[in-house]
Amino acid sequence: MMEFTLARVCLSVCGLMLLAAVLVPVTGMYESHTSSMESDVSGNVAKLIDGFYCSEMDEMTVSMTDILPGGASYLEFSGTVVTMTTDRGVYMSGTNVPVLSEYAFGRGDIIKLSKGDGFVTAERLI
Repeated sequence: MMEFTLARVCLSVCGLMLLAAVLVPVTGMYESHTSSMESDVSGNVAKLIDGFYCSEMDEMTVSMTDILPGGASYLEFSGTVVTMTTDRGVYMSGTNVPVLSEYAFGRGDIIKLSKGDGFVTAERLI
């Protein structure tokens, strides 16, 4: 009876060691994938600005809740640079058109993009 119990304990310990060995690489892949996705978001916002400027629309309203990842992330425009800051890092992308803005836009903000002569203006609605 004692051998049976020791075999089960040994099997449980080996199983936990295998799970621990697999958990570390999987966690690293998740962090790498998340960082890559956040970098893609910054680039996609830059493409959104360029696409808007080339379109026939004069104004566009964008909800930052749909764009920014969770947490304390925010988006800033400085000339032709789009900067997204998250808990994991800072991601920058370039636009073809300068964006004029006085604010850093957070996750709950709704912004209005307006075309000017050679630039785009971003302003907070809510």
